[in-house]
Amino acid sequence: MQNTRIPHLKGRLIGGMALVAAVALGAVGVAAPAHAAAFTARVAAIAHNAGDVTIAGTGDPGDLVSVTPSDGAPVDARVATDGSWQTTAHVDGFGAHTFHVADSIGSPTADLRATTHRVSFTTIGVLRDNWRRALRVTGAGLEPNARIELAVDGNRVGTTTTDRDGAFAHRVTGVPFGEHTVTTTEHFDGAEQLRVNSSAKLEPFPLVDAVSVDPIGRTVHVEGRGPAGTEMRFVDESDAPWALASGEDWITNADGTWSADLAWPAAGTRFMGIVAQVFDAGRLVGSTTTGATIPFPVTAAVASYTPKRLVLTGTAEPGARLSFTDADGTPVTDADGNRVEPAVPGSSSWRVTLDPRRMAGGSVTVSATGDDGPLGSATVTYR
Repeated sequence: MQNTRIPHLKGRLIGGMALVAAVALGAVGVAAPAHAAAFTARVAAIAHNAGDVTIAGTGDPGDLVSVTPSDGAPVDARVATDGSWQTTAHVDGFGAHTFHVADSIGSPTADLRATTHRVSFTTIGVLRDNWRRALRVTGAGLEPNARIELAVDGNRVGTTTTDRDGAFAHRVTGVPFGEHTVTTTEHFDGAEQLRVNSSAKLEPFPLVDAVSVDPIGRTVHVEGRGPAGTEMRFVDESDAPWALASGEDWITNADGTWSADLAWPAAGTRFMGIVAQVFDAGRLVGSTTTGATIPFPVTAAVASYTPKRLVLTGTAEPGARLSFTDADGTPVTDADGNRVEPAVPGSSSWRVTLDPRRMAGGSVTVSATGDDGPLGSATVTYR
């Protein structure tokens, strides 16, 4: 597969059955009388589907050359001052054709032959490589060893050659994001034979591979992949930016992978909608939406206290496991010596009764732990 790069330029398949045959172009030289320049005639080009055969040659300047096809109307050509002449004869139907060529001064005539065939293809397709800003153009069922010219939005971007099976593949890089028209042109037997337009849209949307919430560090980490050489920012559904933990608003996607630590959202946020936006040269070109669930904050308060009974209430993430430590950092246990580690109910509100006689220091810290790790803690003083 060949490659072409262009500085500033929806994959779709186009198909049709193919029956393509090669035709050799030849020349016939005819000896001229002594009083005239050499008279020659040859088949210069064949436009197969159009049925147009170009006949060219040399002769005496000013002489009139007539070409009579076996199954088409005769055509004439005048020999130019440089001794060359050329004309195009139209023939009807595919198959073998003959052309009787004569000049007006009586030079020996020439009979030429050419065979026309139906020219088509099996497939021409454009595959998109969005993040690398590239298009891969492929084709099959064309003429073996034909020259293929490729253009994007009317700008020629490269050439390649079909193999002996009539297939080709060519990669075009440096294509701008957006909608494009890819034109594939096939040339052989001296003429353009096919021209096919395909549509391709390069969409620079990013992918989010992971979102993780760190209640202790109070950051929301997002990471993924996207087009290299672009800038990214993160906003909510109203397009208000989420600041990065570093205090900035933007990151650069240098190599096709990106990651960012977003600052903790405002108090009371339960679901943090995150829109990852891609900017190319300051222009918004793509985005994708994800989100993060922000755990309920861990809170604790003294509901009641006596020297033998301490009742604490608070909130935490539903399903989280609570644990308690006294002022010395010793885990709080029940009367049987087991650690007090209740689960938070689905309402997110919890209530626990502890024995102050089993605790030291007059304060207690409650911690919540979820499936992904610590969710936070709170400390209260009860005496």
